[in-house]
Amino acid sequence: MNDARPQFSSARTVSLQGPGILAQIIAILIFLAIVAVLLLFVVPLAIVLFVVGVIAYIVFRIKRAFRRAHEPNGPLDGRRNVRVVQRDE
Repeated sequence: MNDARPQFSSARTVSLQGPGILAQIIAILIFLAIVAVLLLFVVPLAIVLFVVGVIAYIVFRIKRAFRRAHEPNGPLDGRRNVRVVQRDE
């Protein structure tokens, strides 16, 4: 008990091995399957959202055009263009 550190009689070597080739192939196939499923849902969803956004933009522009047409001095204002005559008092 002279030493504070214990002494081991045999040296052990530990070698770290990664997953086997079969496990790697299975992991890659599972990853590709997940990516394929996500693409099957994400791409059509992106297309649908794009189309909905374009339609909403078109509707907004049409409503804005009609709203501006009914504003004062717009093409659908309905008032006649008359001049104001200022009289001397």
